[in-house]
Amino acid sequence: MTTEQMRMDRVLAGSVAILVGLGLARFGYPPLVPGMVDADWFTAAAAGYLGAANLLGYLLGALTASRFAGRVGAAAAIRLGLLLIAVSFLVLSWAAPFAWFFIWRFISGWAGGVLMVVAASTVLTTTPPSKRPLAGAIVFSGVGVGILFSANVVPWLTTVSISWAWVSLGVLCLLLTAATWGAWRGVSTAAGASPAQATQAASSASAALPLAVMLVVVGYGLQSVGYVPHTLFWVDFLAREQDLGMGFASVQWSIFALGAIAGPFLAGWVAARLGWYSALLLSVAFMAAAVLGSSVADTLWLASLCSFVVGAMVPGLVSMTSGYLSQLVPLEEHRRAWGWATTSFALAQAVGGYALAAVFGYVGSYPPVFIIGGASLVLGLVVTLVARKPKEAH
Repeated sequence: MTTEQMRMDRVLAGSVAILVGLGLARFGYPPLVPGMVDADWFTAAAAGYLGAANLLGYLLGALTASRFAGRVGAAAAIRLGLLLIAVSFLVLSWAAPFAWFFIWRFISGWAGGVLMVVAASTVLTTTPPSKRPLAGAIVFSGVGVGILFSANVVPWLTTVSISWAWVSLGVLCLLLTAATWGAWRGVSTAAGASPAQATQAASSASAALPLAVMLVVVGYGLQSVGYVPHTLFWVDFLAREQDLGMGFASVQWSIFALGAIAGPFLAGWVAARLGWYSALLLSVAFMAAAVLGSSVADTLWLASLCSFVVGAMVPGLVSMTSGYLSQLVPLEEHRRAWGWATTSFALAQAVGGYALAAVFGYVGSYPPVFIIGGASLVLGLVVTLVARKPKEAH
C-alpha cells in the first residue's frame, strides 16, 4: 500500500471516529429517549440527566485526551475510545438501574471527547498542509452523517424495540471499529511528531500556549453557545411557537443534517482559497447572521436557509478552528492546543445549554434564546479577530 493510500485510509478512519464518537454516541441518544420512556425504563427527566452525563463525560474526555494519548499512544487511545462506545450501547440494551446507565453514558461521553481530540489531531497533523482542508472536511463530515442517521434510522429501529435499537447501534459501532482498526497502525507517538518531537512536546506539556492560541480557544467556546439554540430548541420553536407543524420542523432538521454533512467540505473549499484564518472569520459571521435570523424564521425559505447554514457551520467551525490551530502551533503541540479548544467548546456548550434553557423558562419564548446565541457568536468573532499571528499570510 502506498503512503498516499495509507493517508487516505487514515482520513476515512478519522471520519468514522468522529461519526462514532459524536454522531452516534451523542446524537444517537435523543431518538432513543421516547422509546425508553414508553417502555418505563426511565422518566423523561431521568433520561435528560443521562443525556447530561454524556456531555459531562465529553468534557472530561477533552480535558484528559492529550495526556492519555501521550501515555498509551494515539492509536491505542482511538481504538479504546471506539470500543468503549460500542460496548456502552450493548450493555445498555436492557432495563437497568439509573446508576448503571449514568456510568456508561458518562464513559461514552469521555470516549467521544478522546476521539474528537486525538483522532482529529492525528489525521490533520499527518496530512500535508496543502491537503489539510480536504482531510479536515472528510473527518468532520462524520458529525453530519451521524446526525442524519440518528434523525432518520434510529427512530425506525426503536419501532422494533428499544433494546433492538441499542443493540443495533452497538453492533454498528463494532463493525466500524473493526473496519478502521488497521488504519491507525503506526500511530504511536504524538500525532505527526517524530520521537524526538514527542519527547520535546512532553517536556513542555505544562508550558503556556501562545496568546493567539488562547484567544482562538476562548472564541471557539463563545461560538459553541451559538449553536446550542438549534440543537436544543429549533424543532420545537418551528413546530409550536411558529405554528408550522411537526412535519415542517422534521424537514428542517433533515436540512440541518444535510448542512452538517456539506459544511466541512464547504469549509475546506473556502479555507483552500482564503486560508484558515479568513475562512474561520467568514464562517463565524455567516453563522451569527443565520442564528439571529432564526429568531424571526417563519417562512420555508428563511427557515431552510437558517437550518442549512447553522447545520453546515457546526462541523465547519470545528474543522476550521482545528485547521487554524495547526498554523499557530508546531505539529507536536497541536493535540494539546486542540484539546484545550475542545474543552472550551464542551464547557461553554454545557453552561450555555443550561443558561439558555433558564432564559426560555423565564421569558417563555424562544426568540431571545436565538438572539443570545447570535450575540455570543458575534463576541466570539471579535475575540478571534485579534487571534491572528503577526505577518501571517492567511
